[in-house]
This record gives sequence, C-alpha cells and structure tokens, in this order.
Amino acid sequence: MIKKEHLSRLLVACLACIVFAGWLSHESKAFKIDYLGEVQKNIIYFGKVYQEVTNKYIDVVDPHKLMNIGIDAMLTAVDDYTILIEGEENTQLKILTTGRYGGLGMVIGVRDHWPTVMEPPYDDTPAARAGCREGDRIVRVDGVSTEDMTVNEVAELMRGEIGTAVNIEVSRSGVDEPLEFRLVRAEIIVKDVVFSDLIADSVGYIKLSRFSKNATAEMRQAVIGLKNKGMTGGIIIDLRNNPGGLLEAAVGVADIFLPKGEFIVSTQGRTPETVQRYFSENAPLLPNQNLVLLVNSFSASASEIVAGAIQDLDRGVIVGQPTYGKGLVQSIIEINRDAQLKLTTAKYYLPSGRLIQKDRRTRKEKEKVLLSTDNAVDRIPDSLKVFSTAIGREVHGRGGVVPDITVVVDSLNSFQKSLLRQSMIFNYAVNFANTHTQTEETSLVTPGMIEDFKAYLEKHKFSYESESQNEFEDFVTVLKKEGKFYNLEPQITAIQAVLNQSFHDTFSQNREFIKKQLELELATKQGGSSAKIRAGFKNDRALKAALKLIQNVPEFTALLQPDDKI
Repeated sequence: MIKKEHLSRLLVACLACIVFAGWLSHESKAFKIDYLGEVQKNIIYFGKVYQEVTNKYIDVVDPHKLMNIGIDAMLTAVDDYTILIEGEENTQLKILTTGRYGGLGMVIGVRDHWPTVMEPPYDDTPAARAGCREGDRIVRVDGVSTEDMTVNEVAELMRGEIGTAVNIEVSRSGVDEPLEFRLVRAEIIVKDVVFSDLIADSVGYIKLSRFSKNATAEMRQAVIGLKNKGMTGGIIIDLRNNPGGLLEAAVGVADIFLPKGEFIVSTQGRTPETVQRYFSENAPLLPNQNLVLLVNSFSASASEIVAGAIQDLDRGVIVGQPTYGKGLVQSIIEINRDAQLKLTTAKYYLPSGRLIQKDRRTRKEKEKVLLSTDNAVDRIPDSLKVFSTAIGREVHGRGGVVPDITVVVDSLNSFQKSLLRQSMIFNYAVNFANTHTQTEETSLVTPGMIEDFKAYLEKHKFSYESESQNEFEDFVTVLKKEGKFYNLEPQITAIQAVLNQSFHDTFSQNREFIKKQLELELATKQGGSSAKIRAGFKNDRALKAALKLIQNVPEFTALLQPDDKI
C-alpha cells in the first residue's frame, strides 16, 4: 500500500478536480456528454494508474516527482501559462501581490555557476547598509555552499522572517579573502518605478519595471514629482522588458493618464463571472501633455493592457517593437498551504475589441489541443480583422500591440552574444570598479581600457564560435559522412587556421559595441542602476525617436488623427 503521506498530493489533486467538477456542473446544458460524470470517472482512472505504478513498478519511484510529472504534463496540454506554483515560485507570487517581503534587498542571478549580486542593493536595506556590492559572489549562506544552486534555491535560503539573521560569505573581485556578513532580515519594499526624472527640455521620463501592488501609487508619485520639477514638454513611459503583473495595477496605471470613465480593458472567459469591464475612475494627472509609451518584444501582459488602452483611446503614441502578446487572465486557486494553481480562466480584450493574446501554436499543436469543441465559442479573432481606435485609426487583432512608430534594434552577432553570455564585460567592470578609486575619469571608456579588456579576454581564455565557424563545422561533418574529408584535408586545415586566427579582427570589428557595453556596466558599478539607465540614453534609438516625436507637436498631433485625415 502507498503510505499516507505519499498519497497527499494525489488526494489534493483529486479534491481540486472534484471542486472543479462541481463548478463545471453549472455549465450550459448544451453539452452532448455527461461532463461531470466524465471528470469524476477520469479522476478515478488517473488515481488507479498512479497507484499501480507507485506500488508495482520494478524500481521504487519517487511519488512526489511522479505526481509532479503527471500534473505538469496535464497542464502543458492546456496552455503554457497554467502551472502549479510551489516553493520559491509561490514566494515570488506573494511578493507580486503584496509588494514586499522579508529579506536582504539584493537582486541575484547565476554567473559562472555562482549566485551573484546583479544590481546595486536597494537603498536603506540590510545588504546596502552592510556594504554588499553588485558583482559580489555569494559563496555560502549559513555555512552552506551555493555553488551550482539555482536562483530560487539561494533566494529561499536568504529570505525569511523579518528580524531573523542570516550569515553570508561573499567573494569579491580584487579582494583576496572572502568577506563575511551577518545580516538581519528586514521588510523589503519592491520598487516598480526604477527611474524618474526630466531628461530633455522639460520632458519627463519614467521607467516602470513591473506591475506589482505598488505600481499605481509609485507611478502617481513619480508623475506628481515630475510636474513639481517643471515638466511641461510631455512624458515618456518606458515599459520595455516589463513582463507585467497584476490586472488591478495595469488599470490603475492607465487611470493616471486617461479621462475619467474611459473603458480600459475587459476580460471574457467561460463563465459569466469571468466577464468583467474595467474603467478609469479618476481625473487624469496629465490631461493635456503629450504621452509616449516605449515597448518591445519583452513587454507583456499588464504592459500590453496599458499600451493597448492608450493606443485604442488615442491618448498617446506607442514607439518601439511589437509587444509579446500575452493576454490571458490567470486565477490563483489555493491547493494547499504550499501550492497554488495558476489557472487560465479568461482573456484580455482592449477597448477596440481586439485580443492581446498571440496564438503561437503550430498546426500540429493545435490539432493536439484537448479542448472540447462541443460547446466552445471561438473567441480568437481573425488575424486579418481590422479594428478601429476611438477616433478611427486602424489597428489589427493579431495579438500583442504593434507600435505606431516602429524602431528597429540591432541584433547581436555571435561574438557579442558570447561576451554577454560568458559575463565577460560584467566581470571586467566588477573587477575594474573594485580595484580603482572612483573618479569622473574612471567612468570614461578610453582606448587603453578597451585594449586592457582585450587582454582580459585572452587571460581568461574567452572562447566563441563565429557563424562562419559553425557553418564550416557542419560542412566538415557532411564531408566526413560522405567520405570526402580526407581528400580535402589540407584545404580544410588551412581554412580552419584562418577562422581560428580571426579573434583580433573580430574584436576590432566589435570595438564600438564593447565600448558602449563597458560604459553601461561601469556606470552601474560606480553610480548604481539610475546611472546605468542615464548612460543608456546616449545610444537608445527608441528613446531618441520618442524625444524627437514628443518635441514636434505637429507631427505628434498628426499621428493621432483618423487614418483618412493623415
């Protein structure tokens, strides 16, 4: 027999299914099958298979892992966004919904197999007060080595009850001995607005990084602060790389810029309670100033609600690249104390009626979809269907938000990708900042520093394969399969020698990219995240396009006219 604790997840899953089935029993009577009966029959079917495998398989299987695999496979068959949330992911969700957590105030990521502080610690937090720095490698937490740990595993060790202590040991570039810190966890307030200031001719700029519970209040405070500084030339809201967050936060941010009573977004799902409409409830803080929103392919979910509403209601101009296209409403269903089901229950629709969600499924994947069509309503609009904004501008329902002005960004070549993936520029800047006294001169990237970086790459055995090398290796593989390699071996060896000696030429061809990236990283190491954002303005094509537009009132106004009047 299976032990009681091993059956807990199965019983929880079955209980959830039964509750779900109860909800389904209220569905339309138009079903041609006994849907509730089918659900209950398959709960028993699934449980029987699970029980037989765990009891009788030739080797002992891990009941927890087996159940996880079964649940994950079931949820994947529905969509990519319906997931079971456990452990650190559950903590992340709570941070999003509460806007705070008990911790140290550091953003960490994995570099070279070690958890590393990725940004300057938040101001006035335990990490900042103790002197932790961006680039510090966290090598031990309470005596436990963190090598090859995931970000979630390390974060779980470092977060905890407010007022409790944690001991961390860090390795800092340029410092011989490890540094030890005893930090007392505090309440950390998540910052959604990461930058806000006037940037040119009384034009305001705000960068919003996410839509947590704090987003609306922080945006209001930022806009009021810019008005008090004398912002009269319009405002640019940067939503690039913003993955989204809470629906309520998206509605609240849009509310800041839209007239009272405007329709912002609606949700529509399978049941009547999923059909909701959201409107702006307050007078706008900036009723007349020009507004530009910056977006890119990593702007998703709540970012797309705000950008889409602003576009559909002709309140501002969208600049950048087409957004990601995630327009699904996720409801959080408590499974037990440690697990929650993030279930897709509806889709977002913009004021024009277009759908945000982009269908990325291939034809084969669509054929495998398990959704019943007996009583289904096709809510995915025709990709060729044309919608209209409030004043009659054409917009399309292909998923995501297509900017009014598209700004193409350069793609990275293989050399540049390798530099970033191997953290070469980041690590060099960390070492430089830790071994040089900060002055205005050290923030400038000189030709000598670029040559020093080149020597750094050679010292640390930086390796990369160019596109020509990859293609050539594929070609050699084919020659070997066809038995032609040995006849051409001298020529192949000569070509390989040329390709392998191309490092110096490739480095020279990428000097400008290296210079720009070093400027950004050194600015961060010496001045924090705000300094990095400011340093990025100089080479930001989309921001330059937004500034040019917002300062040209006739051109800005012309973009917000019906298509037949432009």
